[in-house]
Amino acid sequence: MTEALHAAVDTGGTFTDVAVRREDGSLFVWKVPSTPDSPDQAVIDGITGAVAEMGVEIEGVSRFVHGTTVATNTVITRTGARVGLLTTAGFRDLLEIGHQARPSLYDQHRRRSAPLVPAERIAELSERLSAEGEEIRPIDERELRDVAEELRAMELDVLVVSFLNAYANPEHELRVAAELQELGIAPVVFSAASISPEMREYERTSTGTINAYVQPRISGYVGRLARRIGEEGIPAPLWIMQSNGGLLSPGRAAEQSARTVLSGLAGGVVGAAMWADHLGLDKAVSFDIGGTSTDIALIRGGEPDETMAGEVDELPLRLPSVDVHTIGAGGGSIAWLDSGGGLRVGPQSAGAVPGPIAYGRGGADLTVTDAHAVVGRLGTSLLGGRFALDVDAARAKMAAWGEQLGLSAEDTAEGIIKVITATMARGVRKVSVERGVDVRACDLIAFGGAGPLHGSDLLRELGMKSAVIPPMPGIASAVGMLDAPERHDFSSPLDVAGPEAYGTIAAAYEELVEQALEAMDGREPDYARFVDARYAGQSYELTIPYAEDWEAQRAIFDAAHAERYGFSDADARMEIVVARLVARHGSAEGAVARDPGVREHDPEPGEVRRVYIDGAWTETPVYERADFAPGIALRGPLIINQFDTTTYVGPDQECSSDEFGFLHLVEKSEQ
Repeated sequence: MTEALHAAVDTGGTFTDVAVRREDGSLFVWKVPSTPDSPDQAVIDGITGAVAEMGVEIEGVSRFVHGTTVATNTVITRTGARVGLLTTAGFRDLLEIGHQARPSLYDQHRRRSAPLVPAERIAELSERLSAEGEEIRPIDERELRDVAEELRAMELDVLVVSFLNAYANPEHELRVAAELQELGIAPVVFSAASISPEMREYERTSTGTINAYVQPRISGYVGRLARRIGEEGIPAPLWIMQSNGGLLSPGRAAEQSARTVLSGLAGGVVGAAMWADHLGLDKAVSFDIGGTSTDIALIRGGEPDETMAGEVDELPLRLPSVDVHTIGAGGGSIAWLDSGGGLRVGPQSAGAVPGPIAYGRGGADLTVTDAHAVVGRLGTSLLGGRFALDVDAARAKMAAWGEQLGLSAEDTAEGIIKVITATMARGVRKVSVERGVDVRACDLIAFGGAGPLHGSDLLRELGMKSAVIPPMPGIASAVGMLDAPERHDFSSPLDVAGPEAYGTIAAAYEELVEQALEAMDGREPDYARFVDARYAGQSYELTIPYAEDWEAQRAIFDAAHAERYGFSDADARMEIVVARLVARHGSAEGAVARDPGVREHDPEPGEVRRVYIDGAWTETPVYERADFAPGIALRGPLIINQFDTTTYVGPDQECSSDEFGFLHLVEKSEQ
């Protein structure tokens, strides 16, 4: 009988990670180099290589989850569809004007990213709805036919219809989109309200255009990948990770492609939240370092912060997503000198190809990985000896480059690590201190291929409670995806400014539940209800849990406002502007297994390696992660090797292993 397997594949900038769970709950992990020009090839290589290494039948894969970077890369590289926009007369410059926020207020040379739809592919229609959704100017059918021919001449791939105030009443948008689709103006025509039915015209229109821009690429990619996994003999349906930490079917992903923009990084946050909850960590920071970037998220009470105000390449994306702060700092981040001769690292990255100099693939720029290799934190190979490192080449380049700084190769490498640590520390403060949370009260959950290499440095830099390294940190995003539920989000605009109108919220939820049941194909999901609330006059909202009476809702909002902004206003009037419904189906299983290992003695180091620490070479023991059992505690400095990552423990720290196989780094206790 074929063994049932659950598999997840996460595409990263440098490596594609694979996690396979067996029937007994044990995990097998695998890594293959990413193939940026054809991401699906690395997915297929990864899953076929994993099952071959395990010695199991690929036909046993009964669950297949994938986190993809295709949507993100499509926007960043500007390689998406030819998109057109039809909007209300007088608002054709909406995307160009944007809002008053500027990326760098005092930098006169800084410019915002260009809109995805240029001015020449924007048309107008003389219709108009009031802010309450009442018709002021009806649609002129003759004008619509003339506009249709104007749009046809643009030879569009996708057309977005976004009219003023359509969030309050989408009738005009839906009607015009349907007529233009029937006329064949473009292969795909849709209403912006079908993607984001909420107020704020710029954000809603931007979200619609992002969806349109990535839709053909995502649709083609997930369709091609679904066919390929079928051809490989995998019977499981394909699930796509979305930005909110839940799963979508390929069909839904193809329609609402913008929901996959943060697909890859969401899996790691879901996994970190699950681990934080299981380990009883009240406040934790998810810290995922890959080859190109570091993704940082705050977790409170086992739940990651979420946001409705995300961005991709500085373009607003008003869809639910895990609230992740991404910085250009990873293992492949390139070291360089600014105009004043100061050492800088990132955000430019050597990526997967050519990669760091130590990878031996023709890389010419020094990276963070090269720095770790030169100071001795990395040995001569990765991936259990399967990936050789050219440490000599990295050291030679580091020595030559360091001459212009007047530093040795080792001091230059240590300087690179210190600079990138400062950059990462700013990122951690962004999601903690700036949200009213004391970073010293947080635990750091460090994962990704390079996370465990930097956990020790961040622990020292920020004074955090501990750095926690999960059992398989290098593929933690893939592991997190294994247990993600199917999820759909729905919202409805409201105008509730007092207890007399509070009953309208319950009616809105009834309609949202009907939409959820339709999306779930009749399966009964678990529901979570939220509202967006604010004080009257504010231009921003907080998403908080829904309460069934006005007084309780007000108390929840005041407490949330005080936590986030440091105050609440008992005299201000509260407004509720959006009702939200989250529908989930499927629950986590076997997420954290106990470590059955028993050791009578502390592990013995496999070698003792010279590591450059704080300006001096130090004899440092190197252990294998597999030799760590529950209860073991060792004092640094030390290095722990495993297939998917390397963990560094500083000289002022100690490392222990718990019953679930997690490593805990803390400051050394006084003895």
